[in-house]
Amino acid sequence: NTHPIPEHVAIDIVQSLARAVTGVNRYPDREFTELRSSLAGYLGHGLSVEQLWAANGSNEVLQQVLQAFAGPGRSLLSFTPTYSMYPLLASGTDTEWIAVERPADYALTPEGVAEALREHQPDVAILCGPNNPTGTSLDREVILAAYDAFDGMLVVDEAYHEFDTERESAVSLLPGRHRLLVSRTMSKAFAFAGVRLGYLAADAAVVDALR
Repeated sequence: NTHPIPEHVAIDIVQSLARAVTGVNRYPDREFTELRSSLAGYLGHGLSVEQLWAANGSNEVLQQVLQAFAGPGRSLLSFTPTYSMYPLLASGTDTEWIAVERPADYALTPEGVAEALREHQPDVAILCGPNNPTGTSLDREVILAAYDAFDGMLVVDEAYHEFDTERESAVSLLPGRHRLLVSRTMSKAFAFAGVRLGYLAADAAVVDALR
């Protein structure tokens, strides 16, 4: 991001680190409860700490999803062109990569997504919205159609969601959908790439599997 974080924010972070360093002779909270609580508060929708996970950037979050729910003999599907790390993460976890080409305008439709998922029945599918690199928005109806079309884990990658002011986050769809995962990052809208913080909201059982 070409814009640095505001100076008063940087000063607050440095002061917090100065206070924290006096306790580094003790192990920190291995569940990083305070961070997960703050992330739950930011996302809203009544999320609890048990529904939040975080790791060293969203790439590691997605890698952990594949380690937990994909791997040898299992598959990952997404709609290309999309985020270039998906096939690399699949390769790194020995997961079969299934690339389904997007329509000419790059916009996914409920019918097209459902057809591809019914045909391939992947163990994990990722929908990127807004899509990287095309910037195409992801409609709520597409997510709902995708969830109902197969029995695997559905990840909605919302790395750029803060730039889409017209669509509600897929986090609002989590209640009652135990196979839905919503991935976020602090790298894009917050110009905070160097802190390496990606996070995910999902059913508490999914978070426990990632733990």
